[in-house]
Amino acid sequence: MEPISELVLKLGSADYFERQSAAWRLVEAGSGAADPLLEALEGDENPQVRFKAAWALGKMRERRAVGPLSTALSLDEDPSVREWAASALEAIGDPRAVPALAQSLATDPSGEVRLRSSLALVAFGAVDAFEELLGRGDLDAKRMAVVALGRLRSAGSLPLVAPFVGAEDPELRRRAAWSLGEMGTEEAAPHLAPALSDDTPAVRMEAAGSLGKIGGHEACGMAASLLEDPDSRVRLAAVTALGEIGLPDGLDRLVAVLFGVDDEEIRAWAAWSLGEIGDMRAIEPLQEACVRCSPKVREKALDSLVEVFGFGGGEKGDGGI
Repeated sequence: MEPISELVLKLGSADYFERQSAAWRLVEAGSGAADPLLEALEGDENPQVRFKAAWALGKMRERRAVGPLSTALSLDEDPSVREWAASALEAIGDPRAVPALAQSLATDPSGEVRLRSSLALVAFGAVDAFEELLGRGDLDAKRMAVVALGRLRSAGSLPLVAPFVGAEDPELRRRAAWSLGEMGTEEAAPHLAPALSDDTPAVRMEAAGSLGKIGGHEACGMAASLLEDPDSRVRLAAVTALGEIGLPDGLDRLVAVLFGVDDEEIRAWAAWSLGEIGDMRAIEPLQEACVRCSPKVREKALDSLVEVFGFGGGEKGDGGI
């Protein structure tokens, strides 16, 4: 095997395959390569060498690198080095990295580095760090923190996330609506009420999707209220949410959509949702839809009758139930 010092030098090669091969061979060398890699991370003039050193230290799970990687994440002038430092800290998995990652998410000038730090913090389950960022972070940090708390299913963060449904920034409002749906508690439903009348359709659509995940009678009624939304994407999200909730409360409203004048796709998904609810009262309108409605609606109605209610009706689309 080549001397480790020569392999470190090759991390700066102009040849991609040469530098990648050198990086993997350093990883395979194990602890014997750690000190030269740490020296390269902290002092090499070539940013390519520094970020490859960070990558290799992460692959090696070298716990001695937590401090130097945290310093690189905070101070290195090259964003690729900072990004790979965050990735390496995640790979090593030492919680001592959390403060540096949180600071990076709060202040780094590069959006890519912030995102990488946010993903690392999610891997650490750093709920406290994300909650703190909701209070002190800038807009980008708050957007990422809201999403992260949803990904972590942090129902305890509900009181902190819910106010952002009414934030000034529409993207932050949309992300907050999504996050509430991920928290897995019916207590989130009433906090989505402002989103149902939001000026931005994407926020209303996200709220409908979250109501489908939250479930329960309150969420069902709120989703049904969006069936008359002026935006067809929101109406479609509301129709599918009612199927995901699966309560018979929405049955009559879905039947009205099924035989209404809305877009064919929305009426077709109303047929799907009627099947998802599984109430026997849906059978008759679904059978009627197989005869009266357009092809796409007939197909979904037949699917519901066959797959949910156990009907056998011959070929799809022939209306033979």
